[in-house]
Amino acid sequence: MDQQNSNPLDTNDPLYLGLDLSTQQLKGILINSSGNIVKESNIGFDATFPHYHTTNGRHVHGDRVTAPVHMWLEALDHLMHEILLSGLGPRIHGISGAAQQHGSVYWNHRGIEQLANLDTNKSLKDQLVFAVADSPIWEDASTKEECRELEHVAGSAARLAEITGSMGFERFTGAQIAKIKKTPAWTNVSRVSLVSSFLASLLIGKIAPVDVSDASGTNLFDVQQGAWSQGLCDSISSDLINMLGPRVCMADERVGTLSTYFVEKYGLRGCPIWAFSGDNPSAFAGFESIHRPGPSLAVLSLGTSDTVLFPLSAYPYVSKSALEHPDGHVMRHPTDCSRFIAMLCYKNGSLVREWVRDTYAHDNGSWAEFNRMAMEPLAPKAFGFYYPSMEIQPKAKGIHRFVQAADGKLISPTSGTRYTAVQEFSQTSDPRAILESQLMSMCVDYRHKSVDPLPVVAVTGGASDNAVVRQAIADILGVRVCAVHMPSAGCGVAPAMPAYGAAVRALSAAEGRSVDACVLRDVAVPRELVHRRYVDALADFEFLRRHVSLQHV
Repeated sequence: MDQQNSNPLDTNDPLYLGLDLSTQQLKGILINSSGNIVKESNIGFDATFPHYHTTNGRHVHGDRVTAPVHMWLEALDHLMHEILLSGLGPRIHGISGAAQQHGSVYWNHRGIEQLANLDTNKSLKDQLVFAVADSPIWEDASTKEECRELEHVAGSAARLAEITGSMGFERFTGAQIAKIKKTPAWTNVSRVSLVSSFLASLLIGKIAPVDVSDASGTNLFDVQQGAWSQGLCDSISSDLINMLGPRVCMADERVGTLSTYFVEKYGLRGCPIWAFSGDNPSAFAGFESIHRPGPSLAVLSLGTSDTVLFPLSAYPYVSKSALEHPDGHVMRHPTDCSRFIAMLCYKNGSLVREWVRDTYAHDNGSWAEFNRMAMEPLAPKAFGFYYPSMEIQPKAKGIHRFVQAADGKLISPTSGTRYTAVQEFSQTSDPRAILESQLMSMCVDYRHKSVDPLPVVAVTGGASDNAVVRQAIADILGVRVCAVHMPSAGCGVAPAMPAYGAAVRALSAAEGRSVDACVLRDVAVPRELVHRRYVDALADFEFLRRHVSLQHV
């Protein structure tokens, strides 16, 4: 799908391209010097390249989830061809990008040589070969054994989190590499890229360095030191650091110039290429770039999974208390070497909210009915926990409900309040309970990572348009809530932030300034008395959440 957001003939201003290679598509956003979107392109993998037989951009074989590398090559050629047809290519003065985190690409020696000598008369897929044709991606869950091996090398799961910012996670790159190392394909591997650095490599015609924030999602990177962990890398292969590239970079570092393949084939100029980052860090940096008056904000994405990213002024795992809660992920900030980012992921997000709507909002399962039922606070009189799928934080599954009861056998050690488990709430309670459950969990997990007050929260994702959800975020988290507004787009809709943030990163690096086309507009403010109610109830909530999680140990 191709979308023009403004007339490209209105100005001859320089343009900047932001790319995002996600699971299901390759997105490109062209912006002008003001940050207005001039052109968007979305190359959907399933529809555009049916010959790869992917479902939502990947192949699923049980726990093993991969994506064809040649499909990504075709998508890049396809997107560049669209730019050629638009006539906008000669105006592009810089490119940066993002990609799905944690995936890995395995180059062989021949492929690296071909990359430096591409023939404009042939496509990328007809020239480049790889040691592994299908790349493991972030959904791959087949590496439990390799995760435990990395934790053993580190000394424990907590010690691995102390070094790399995360316990051993099956979707992380280090475990993927360790699994490939056990196969015959490893003998042909010369270099290993993350998906983000792979895409940058294609553009500059040589292997690009990995950026620090994406390196932080590998379980191989010493996040505090900002370098690959020698011990963890050596446990997989004594040459792995060289294969990954010894030097990592910041996401606003120039890594090369657009190669002659793209210049000659698609009528582009030999413009600077800035480092590519993971999609989450790129989106976070994009939000920071449009935040006024400064960079301190958190980003809450309300989608199929709920994800929270927030800045950290110090690395948390230097304290014993923080290591008691090594859930979530700590990453290097993509553009500020003095800061870190924490990322909290919750699997049971929008689909569970929709299930509660459909089950308990009996007016045809409408959001209007859900909102009416969800407006008034429920805690501390009752708490619900909704985990149809095994949750990440906490590790728990099932639907669990608790109400205050004089004879309750669960006694909160902080307040002394007694609770008892119930099968069902009254008919109107679940819509509010699901919001409180999700948002109070974020409060608990944030406190485990940071002693700083939570900054303003920028919301994005499908549920962020719901006014009742926005107000609940403000009241429970106790912060101003804002959303991206783009007046020049007519309807004010927010752009896709991983790609847009990358384009802004290229613009800022080239011109040394921020953009003003996007703004963050307040959409909710906390009500002090309501927020105080949640502050007082948080200890009881954490006690019951821990009780639920212990049922699954």
